This record gives sequence, C-alpha cells and structure tokens, in this order.
Amino acid sequence: MSGFLDNVEIAVVDLKYPMNLGSVARTMSCSGYKRLNLVRPCKDWNSMDAVKYSLFGEKVLSSAKVYDDLESLKGPNTVLFGFSRRIGKKRSYPLMLTELGENISRFYAKSKVVLVFGGESSGLSTDDLSLCDHIVTIDPEIVSNSLSLPCAAAMVLYEFRRYMASSSPIPKKQLRTDAGQAGALTERVRELLKGQGFIDNRDKKRVMPKLNNVIKRLSTNEIRLLHAILKKEK
Repeated sequence: MSGFLDNVEIAVVDLKYPMNLGSVARTMSCSGYKRLNLVRPCKDWNSMDAVKYSLFGEKVLSSAKVYDDLESLKGPNTVLFGFSRRIGKKRSYPLMLTELGENISRFYAKSKVVLVFGGESSGLSTDDLSLCDHIVTIDPEIVSNSLSLPCAAAMVLYEFRRYMASSSPIPKKQLRTDAGQAGALTERVRELLKGQGFIDNRDKKRVMPKLNNVIKRLSTNEIRLLHAILKKEK
C-alpha cells in the first residue's frame, strides 16, 4: 500500500486560507500521502496558521512544491483527477468518488496520479478542469452541497485509501497496457461518426472529449474487442 501511495500526489489550486492547507497536510500525513503541490496559492500559504493546523503534517507542508499553473503538473505517464461539485454541459460524465479507486488501480497502477482540489472560493475553474484527465464528483444523493476544502480532501483521501486497503489486485490481463490502442480507437470512432454525419467540425470539440473519457475507462481487452467490432463494421 505505502509503495503505491508513493505514486499519488495531491494538488491544491488557488488556495486562499493557510489554515485550510494545514488541515489538508494533516489529513495527508495521517493517511500516508506524502507529496503536496500548490498551484497559485496565497502568498502566506506557509504561515504560522498553516503550521498550527498541520499537526502531524509539518513534513508534508514544508516539502510542498509551488507552481504557477496546473499544466506544469502534467507530464509523461501522469494522470490528473480533478474534483468538482458542479457538473454541467462542459463537465459531463464524471467519475463517482466510489469509482475512483478501481479506476486508478485498473488503468493507472503504474502511473503518477495527481488528485486535484480547487480552492475555497469557487473550486476548480473550467480551464483547470479541462487540463484534468478525469473529473470526479461525490454522489449528490449522499452529499447535496459543496464541501469545504479540508472536508472534501479528507473524504477523498480516506475513500481512496480505504478502497486500496480492502481490494484485491486487479489481474494483469485487465490492466490497460497500451495507451496507443486507446488513442487509435478514439480516432477510429471519430472517423466513423464523421462518415455517418453524426459530428461535424463544430460538434467534434463537444463530443470527442466526452467520448475520449469513456474510452479511457476501458481495459486493453475491451479496447481490442471494440477494434475487432469496428473492423467488421468497416
């Protein structure tokens, strides 16, 4: 478990209040998470208020890295999961929090995973969410309103840690091993939809990101099956 958590990082975007960061650092430390990233934080993010509220998490807080933008956290073999309560037309098809652990263990066990939280004012912006590979939300039937940053982080980190501690390893044959096949499938479906007149250049920007998110959840075997079906269709 601890080895897997070494590949998991936390990011907070547009932090406003240092005491909330201290609470997040404390939760991280108590749950076994070690790496904290800050994007555009307030100038006094490491003030005494943050230190005071980071009881047991001082090491996490002191080793936090600061970035000017969320894009700086993207890189080869890195997957960003952005958390948002507001799901609209541009934030469709989110993962539920209860699906997070299985999604990561099945598809991204060998990747660097970054769990991205928005600041206290308005959460993650649409621009920041567009940089995330997946959007994650909490079932509105369980939590009906937006949570504070510390509460949201505590709920997410606990749920992910709980899943990883209680679940059996996903069989290797179900793990995604070839991202190239996923990209090829997306392109194949795009050409098919375009040929059928289902999408045009205007629709492509709206439909394809949603379709890409769906394909990203598939295993290698499932992707190969769809390739075979589309080949027959052709």
